[in-house]
Amino acid sequence: MKRFWEVFKMVSNYKMNVVGNIFFNVLNAVLSLFTFLSVIPFLQILFKLEETKDPAGLEEGTFDYYYASLSQQLDLYIQENGQASALMWMCIAIVSISFLKNFVGYLASYSLATIRTGIARDYRRTIYRKVISLPLSYYSNERKGDVISRMTNDLFEVEFSVIGALEHLLKSPIMIILSLVTLFSISWKLTLFALIFLPISGFLISRIAKSLKNAAKRGKDKLGDLLAIIEETLSGLRIVKAFNGERQFNDRFDEVNESYFHLMRKLYKREYLSSPMSEFISFVVIAILLYVGGSLVVDGGEVLDGQLFIGYLLVFSQIIAPARSISDAFFRINKGIASIERIDEIMDAEVTIQDKPNAKVLQSFEDRIDFKDIRFAYGEEEVIKGINFSIAKGQTIALVGPSGGGKSTMANLLGRFYDVTGGEVLIDGTAITDYKLEDVRAQMGIVTQDSILFNDSVATNIALGSEDIDMDRVVEAARIANAEEYIKDLPGTYDFTVGDMGNKLSGGQKQRLSIARAIYKNPPILVLDEATSALDTESEKLVQEAINKLMQSRTSLVIAHRLSTIQNADKIIVIKDGKIAEEGTHQELISNKGVYFNLVEMQTFE
Repeated sequence: MKRFWEVFKMVSNYKMNVVGNIFFNVLNAVLSLFTFLSVIPFLQILFKLEETKDPAGLEEGTFDYYYASLSQQLDLYIQENGQASALMWMCIAIVSISFLKNFVGYLASYSLATIRTGIARDYRRTIYRKVISLPLSYYSNERKGDVISRMTNDLFEVEFSVIGALEHLLKSPIMIILSLVTLFSISWKLTLFALIFLPISGFLISRIAKSLKNAAKRGKDKLGDLLAIIEETLSGLRIVKAFNGERQFNDRFDEVNESYFHLMRKLYKREYLSSPMSEFISFVVIAILLYVGGSLVVDGGEVLDGQLFIGYLLVFSQIIAPARSISDAFFRINKGIASIERIDEIMDAEVTIQDKPNAKVLQSFEDRIDFKDIRFAYGEEEVIKGINFSIAKGQTIALVGPSGGGKSTMANLLGRFYDVTGGEVLIDGTAITDYKLEDVRAQMGIVTQDSILFNDSVATNIALGSEDIDMDRVVEAARIANAEEYIKDLPGTYDFTVGDMGNKLSGGQKQRLSIARAIYKNPPILVLDEATSALDTESEKLVQEAINKLMQSRTSLVIAHRLSTIQNADKIIVIKDGKIAEEGTHQELISNKGVYFNLVEMQTFE
């Protein structure tokens, strides 16, 4: 419920819209009452059943006094102009009031549109900022499909159910209060009698709403499972088809889909019960009032005359719609709270990678990078077990070794995508955790095995992170990265949209664009994580040339699968099972005939 109130607190950002909405809703409610109360003099014109009471004999300020005064004026007009004229003007007045009422109602809804869509926008922005601030370790444990479900379907449910309930909560109470005031002024005894039934109906409705929330929560969890399967299927569709796995995936999807169907059918069965129940209760109350109030009229009309009783019922009927709206809003909110609780799991997740208080500014990299007794664990499994080495400014250090040894983890620790569980990573003698995170990453350019591109233009992908794109630098970066030769042939050249994950480009083209991005940033420290391992021979040659240009005069940490690409490194460190197995230059390690020698021999044989 904490996040529920935080969502509603966002209304305070739209104070003027709220004030306008309340003003127009009050005006709308008053005009609605006028529209229905005008039926009383209308009936008086058509059915003149009794003499008009003299207002002089009634207490001033009461409903009877104002009713008698209006009736007296109406009688005088009829005597002077006739019933037909009075009837015509009454019809014109009813139509005019109705037009004004609906126009004011539109203004009330229009003012609410900004509140509703604005709160949804603000909440969506808050969630997105949280998602993008969470460390990579969070997404190692969570399925992307389920996270997407929470950011889309659950957020839509919050917008529709919780924020959408604002319309009823701002409008309906006003109509109910003004109607009750009118009803009490007509007959306070009959109104008190009617109010006895409200606690009974409220209890019945709340019982359904409570079960609705629990069913909605289970339904949203199951929908997250569905989206996770869809996301996983689309990501690996080529493999699914290649291994004839369609039937297996269809069966897997059908099982979750069928479970979701049963849950949602149960949910809607309860949700759809709310409206008929509230309507049935409302008409039961009206039937009882019709009997009790009608008996008072038939027995002599001391409390109510026939015209007033009809007016009373018309006004009371105006409570039914807003009362049902509040009931529906109550159901919506309970359903929406289930989605808020799922979003809470993201919003309450701890951001473990962040700046310390009074973090230092890292203006430039001057001397060296040190890895001191580095330890790191994914959960309970320790993958780095006390690694020590240094990289002097301008040096190229290569990390090699069997898969799963911890090479990429070391690169992630340098960029603070994860924090060490033991030891320290230092830049110029200061632990990187003591620097501002943005400053640390500003010193680095990263090129990974998977070329991560975004569905935007070539220029925007190269200048990623820059608020203002310098096209001269973009073109120069592309030239150095050997990317200019194919960019110039693309439709729109640097304005060409590369597609989702760069799927309009080949692997080698994407990788050269990733290198151009690092060149554009011009960082002093370079991290290359198996940047050529997924390329064919021709693409590898072009990419390796681009990498060699990129590495000039930079401090580089290179993780290599193809050992031929790192033979000229200043030092090669062989990591096996989370520890340094051996280190030295290419020639020294070949002479040792150890782990590195065996790796080179295997690749040479291949």
